Amino acid sequence: MSLRFANRFDGKVALLTGSAAANKDELMGFGGATVWRFLEEGGKAVVITDVQDEVGEKSAQQLRDAGHDAIYLHLDVTDEDEWKSVVEKTIDHFGRLDILVNIAGILDPKSILDIETEVWRKTMEISTVGIFLGTRAVADSMGESGGGSIINLASMAAKQGSGSYGSAYSFSRGGMLNFTMSSALQLSHLGIRVNTIMPGWVHTPFTDYLYSDPEQSKYRVDRVPLKRWGKPEDIAAGILFLASEDASYMTGAELLMDGGVSAGSVRPANPRSKD
Repeated sequence: MSLRFANRFDGKVALLTGSAAANKDELMGFGGATVWRFLEEGGKAVVITDVQDEVGEKSAQQLRDAGHDAIYLHLDVTDEDEWKSVVEKTIDHFGRLDILVNIAGILDPKSILDIETEVWRKTMEISTVGIFLGTRAVADSMGESGGGSIINLASMAAKQGSGSYGSAYSFSRGGMLNFTMSSALQLSHLGIRVNTIMPGWVHTPFTDYLYSDPEQSKYRVDRVPLKRWGKPEDIAAGILFLASEDASYMTGAELLMDGGVSAGSVRPANPRSKD
């Protein structure tokens, strides 16, 4: 770790949704990679939240065993009462809340013609209702702490249509971009910055079924100009940049981290003419 970043989160408390997979002995998600680096760079404490209670508790215990201050709390991001409870417990336990990272999500596996209505609604609710409830739940506490940073994890799919599947996912992620802009405007008076990250194909528990399929994995690598899957640590670096004072003049912004996929189609380079 660079000494430049050693203490950039001194005294800060972060809450992350969909972040149970933070065990270093297993495949970690965005939240897992983020919490470890956040604490190693001076963060006071982290609150891991998810609906995978056993996984989350195990991750929090590993963080505590490493000397960090961490707790796990159950949170269904679509439940307003659970949001209120989690924020209250965070403030009671740590006295402040500075950073919220909205990661929780779900992927729909079928086309518009085939998807069940209940699956469409659930996909939309987790991505859109979830960040709405979370943003509203933390705003007052964050303002009382002198401001803060909210980072919404959308996807490069927010800027694209979908083919055979994932239409609810891409639609919901597109909605996250607009919500980020609105909340950035409406929370600025509280000193709260709100930004979005749009990851590409990153190997996490969420995408492991694709990564582990040789054909599916190669299809994606062939479309990435940087010729590899992203790592959770890649996205964690972006999350922590937006959470830090290095991004103090950024709000309502979108940070695209997809290895170049959205830049355009990958084609073989033309050799230089020799005449």
